[in-house]
Amino acid sequence: MSVIARDLTQLGEELVVASTRLSRLATRNASTLPHAAMRVLGRLDELGQARISELAKADRCSQPTMSNLVQRLEEQGSVRRSTDPADSRASLIALTDKGLAELRDARRQAGTALAAHLGQLPASDLTTLEAAAAIIHKLLTLEPLEDTPR
Repeated sequence: MSVIARDLTQLGEELVVASTRLSRLATRNASTLPHAAMRVLGRLDELGQARISELAKADRCSQPTMSNLVQRLEEQGSVRRSTDPADSRASLIALTDKGLAELRDARRQAGTALAAHLGQLPASDLTTLEAAAAIIHKLLTLEPLEDTPR
């Protein structure tokens, strides 16, 4: 492995660790949604409607685990189930207006929790973080160069 590839791997690891810790810090005392529910609602916001098998794969959990979570979210009115037009035996899961409002509220609470920490940083660091957030959004839109397991 080249020095550049090794440095990029290390940077990737540091980003994963930092983003995971930042997410936990933001949601520790802020979110009214359980973490698993927030992940599923967020995934549906990102992907649009999806089959339970796709959600389970994206969330790296078993299909029965995802089915139970989706059933609870459906009972709460956060998601709705419809027949997949491509396969009448399968269902598509989608966010409801209520689910989207819950997700936005949870994100707002997380942002408020982080704001208390961000307010302690100098303006130059905030400018750097704004640029970093833009770069992270760009990174998320790039296509992988090779197949990677998910």
